[in-house]
Amino acid sequence: MAKVNSKGIVAFVALKGGSGKTTLCSCLGAELFKQKKSVTFVDNDIQQSLTEWHSNDGQLTDIPLISDSSSKALKKASKAAEKSIVLVDTPGTMNNTVIDFMNIADIILIPCRGSGIDARSALKTVETMNMINKERKKKAKIKVVMNAMSRATISGHIRNELTAAGANVLGCEIGQRAVYSEAELSGSAPCFMGSLGKKASDEISALAVELFR
Repeated sequence: MAKVNSKGIVAFVALKGGSGKTTLCSCLGAELFKQKKSVTFVDNDIQQSLTEWHSNDGQLTDIPLISDSSSKALKKASKAAEKSIVLVDTPGTMNNTVIDFMNIADIILIPCRGSGIDARSALKTVETMNMINKERKKKAKIKVVMNAMSRATISGHIRNELTAAGANVLGCEIGQRAVYSEAELSGSAPCFMGSLGKKASDEISALAVELFR
């Protein structure tokens, strides 16, 4: 496992709903927590999906959660980032608070499903972040992860399209697996689910390696 910074902000950002931000945020946080890292969740999405997942009386309840869909979440996240890795689930639409989080995050993770619509949305997010980075003294790392991939998905074509447009697409891919839904219902994550969650857990572990590289 690559060395993971012990503090900082990772913002999960997408300009459209259904990209899998909440799933990745929950499962990555659980993976880091299992590795004995100090982790804090921030649910800034008005839908509060991460908060619901967290409240289902599973292992995720051991990870601190800041549930705040207002701009006040920025200050809370910055404070928490002084001592922990803060994972922020942002809304699925662009607003001022999302832009503010993009301005302070150390890493921007953009999930992209295997469709042309999702690819174009991911590229718009990358372009927006590139513009923000031009005004920042300390640049954020911008990374795209292919998410909810299936055998029927034309992942290679989408990956090539993103890469050709200048996106930093991670080598790992997250599969479309029923275990993620089961994990949400039980307030858990694949890394806590033994053999049932092994394949998904391995994918999330690979994501952690590449994300903090």
